[in-house]
Amino acid sequence: MTMLPFVQLAQFREIRPHVRFAHYTEFPMKVPSRYLFDHEIILVERGRGTVFTELGAFPYGERSLLMIPPGVLHSFKDDPDASLGHAHRAIHFDWEPQAVDGLLHIVGDREGPIYRDELPSEAAKLASLWLPNMVRIDGASEETVALVEQVVEAFRQDGPLRKLELQALFLRLLFVLSRQLQDGYVVCAPLTDRKTGRPRDRSDITKYILRMHDAVGQTPVTDDILNQWQETVFFSAPHFHRLFKEQTGFTPHEYFTKLRMEKGAKLLLSTDLLVQEVAYACGYEDSRYFSRLFRKHEGVSPNPYRRVFLHRD
Repeated sequence: MTMLPFVQLAQFREIRPHVRFAHYTEFPMKVPSRYLFDHEIILVERGRGTVFTELGAFPYGERSLLMIPPGVLHSFKDDPDASLGHAHRAIHFDWEPQAVDGLLHIVGDREGPIYRDELPSEAAKLASLWLPNMVRIDGASEETVALVEQVVEAFRQDGPLRKLELQALFLRLLFVLSRQLQDGYVVCAPLTDRKTGRPRDRSDITKYILRMHDAVGQTPVTDDILNQWQETVFFSAPHFHRLFKEQTGFTPHEYFTKLRMEKGAKLLLSTDLLVQEVAYACGYEDSRYFSRLFRKHEGVSPNPYRRVFLHRD
């Protein structure tokens, strides 16, 4: 099974999701053709129906979970004869905070088939790196259902810690979905087919990133890995650097430095090594240069960092 991009990206890139809106309704989903400006997760709790995309008509039912990216034209039509009624929960969110007005744009006035020429040109510019295509996950787990309920409830509440609780719950939901998809506990079906570059390219970048992690595990660390990317990936340098930054949010040098600083932080808290020895283990002969980099990344120099987190006088 192909790993969804957000599961792959989450291994190496920080996620700062922002929940923009969340709600629960017992009305049937009867939605004319539309596209979103953000992402949406819909959990169907009762009822069944059909979602239409440019690839065709796809059924959904109880415990179907739909993940919808921005800029994808789609339409919903619940089955009016559902004997158990209708109910669903929806969460609108951004993977990272975005300054975007509005949640969605209605294109048509009917539910039903979607045609490629209906999609406005501005919608095509809303492609998502994290989730390029709409997917359906069937058989959402009890844990997933409970977390979706908690996110919707937290959004409705008011209080000084509301934002913190909302983000914590939503991060937990993303973690559970990622873990279950990675372990094959649930399977997703793509409902659209946006082209976002070759999966092989992203896989090669992932392999190189894993080699960087292995290199940082050595003592002392060397810079050799930064000149060895062509042993793992087989495309041009500009293409490599663009994909690497898309996948990690950093240039290769920035990411490797970040890994070395993380190693330094672990050594400071788990060993009695002097700062000079920690610097050497991380690949820096000049401990003062290491200390400057460490302060830039952690906000405090190595010795104060150790005192603060180990409560040493």
